[in-house]
Amino acid sequence: MKKKMKNKKISACIFPETVPGDEILFPLVQIFAPLVYCRAVEEDEIHEELQSSFRRQLEEAGYGRIYVPSPLGDEQRERFLALMKDLRTRGNDYTAQLKNLSLSGIGGRGARQESRSSIIENLLKMQGVTSKKQEERDMLLWQARLLLKLAEIFDGGQVALRRELEQIHKKEQEVFSELRKGQERSFPLIGSAGFTDSRPDGLPHLRLKAWVRLVCLNSELPEDFDCLVTTNQDAVDLLVEEYERLAQDGVLPFASVLLPARFAGEFSPDKLRDLREQGNDFFSGLQKIMNDPLHASKEQTAGFADDNGEWAHLLETIYPVAGHGRCRLHLYFFPSVHGCELFMETFGRDEHHVRQLRQEEDGGGCTVGWLELPVQ
Repeated sequence: MKKKMKNKKISACIFPETVPGDEILFPLVQIFAPLVYCRAVEEDEIHEELQSSFRRQLEEAGYGRIYVPSPLGDEQRERFLALMKDLRTRGNDYTAQLKNLSLSGIGGRGARQESRSSIIENLLKMQGVTSKKQEERDMLLWQARLLLKLAEIFDGGQVALRRELEQIHKKEQEVFSELRKGQERSFPLIGSAGFTDSRPDGLPHLRLKAWVRLVCLNSELPEDFDCLVTTNQDAVDLLVEEYERLAQDGVLPFASVLLPARFAGEFSPDKLRDLREQGNDFFSGLQKIMNDPLHASKEQTAGFADDNGEWAHLLETIYPVAGHGRCRLHLYFFPSVHGCELFMETFGRDEHHVRQLRQEEDGGGCTVGWLELPVQ
């Protein structure tokens, strides 16, 4: 991945979310511009529950940008949207679709190859898209797009369910508050409504595989960003494990950056400008560190992680911890490897494929970040 010095701004691509939430965007936009996130298809519809005025504001202000790795074109896009319309008419059946996903190249260990019973394969056939008429790569891209959209539908359903439970809990609290009035002996209120994420087994890995294939099979990672960032610690651990096994070299964890975790009230671009102006030296230093992680000293990186350092004090003046909390971005450098090469070998290959990692001779590398969010 090429590194560029550009107006002391650092850019990043979020993975594998195609519609990242505010809890991901807000911390990252403090130091990255623009934030790039991939979409499965151009100009597609976003689930109502995943709509975000904050994300729209970032895009309008140039802090966020959508990237479509393999555009379909008008005719194929209409075909894809027809598939999605069919999926929506199936209601909650999409959870079962994700659980039973078993197409060649998408399902995990033990999946039946070219399964005739796969819901996605059946949908592709209904729309006249068959592996006999198209190249395997095109089929894999269609599969990846569909899986990413199914995951979005599932995420939207989970958000809706969580909000409903919160409303129920709020009403329960109001009822019990009324019951407590006039009682000589008070009784405790019911605790917060529990929410269990009914995420299908294997969905995180399937989403990673689909994202990587969509981005890397038919194109390359964009060159106008400095790193890839995820909230999935397991994904970073797998990248480290695969790199060290195949490259016979060590990964460099070179920096940890303290960031505000949440915003209160309306989004204010002025605060972003204030942070960049008042922290100009910090951003210049971070740009140098990102540009050459191998030669970054502990003195250069330590200030960003120190809870009592100057960077922390600057954050406190603009985003007080009492209202905004804190999270951390952990940065890792993978020497002498291209991003797509590393990601395909870790997530994009089938189980039976022989793994190998071609290292770059020009001394390039890939930077990956893990955004450690507060526990909800």
